[in-house]
Amino acid sequence: MSFAREARRVRDESLPLSTRVLALRCCLRHYRPIGFDASFSFLKSLAGNVREDPAALLLALDLLTTSHAAWQADLRAYGVLRLCTKQLGLRVPHPLAPNPNRPSHWYGAPREAASHAVWFWYSKGASADIDVHALAAALVQRGRFTSVQRSMFELVRADRVARFAAVDGTRDFQTYCELRDSLYVLRQMAVVVGNA
Repeated sequence: MSFAREARRVRDESLPLSTRVLALRCCLRHYRPIGFDASFSFLKSLAGNVREDPAALLLALDLLTTSHAAWQADLRAYGVLRLCTKQLGLRVPHPLAPNPNRPSHWYGAPREAASHAVWFWYSKGASADIDVHALAAALVQRGRFTSVQRSMFELVRADRVARFAAVDGTRDFQTYCELRDSLYVLRQMAVVVGNA
């Protein structure tokens, strides 16, 4: 089912509230720019208790739909850009160039959502990556990095990108998953500190 169909089910007041909440979660399967659980948590932090309050559920859907629409517009613009660059002979985009096919932020509230995602990840506690966990703690506590923490952030991010590129996910799946998770949090940190 599509995002639009699930959104219609969320708005359908003839359905039980639990079914409508499930439809919202299905919308998040289609569009989860900061991860499924972090996106759902972010919506609840803005809208309220979506499981018990129909008004909060509709507000959460409106927030998600607004962000989704902005992402769709970005995708269309990117499609036009890619068409033009292909006509100029640039067939493959640079791997570090922004690509909205893999959204890296919440459209409409990137810093707030990224900050929430870092908090959400940090609040889960256990992390295999001590450096990323320490950076997350600093960001959650202060909302920004000191100059020393920013330097550490840059070094850690560069190291994790290099290590992720070198790991073979089929042979060392655990390391692959740990590095993927670390890179996800580092990407959200970059949005928070304005270094995306």
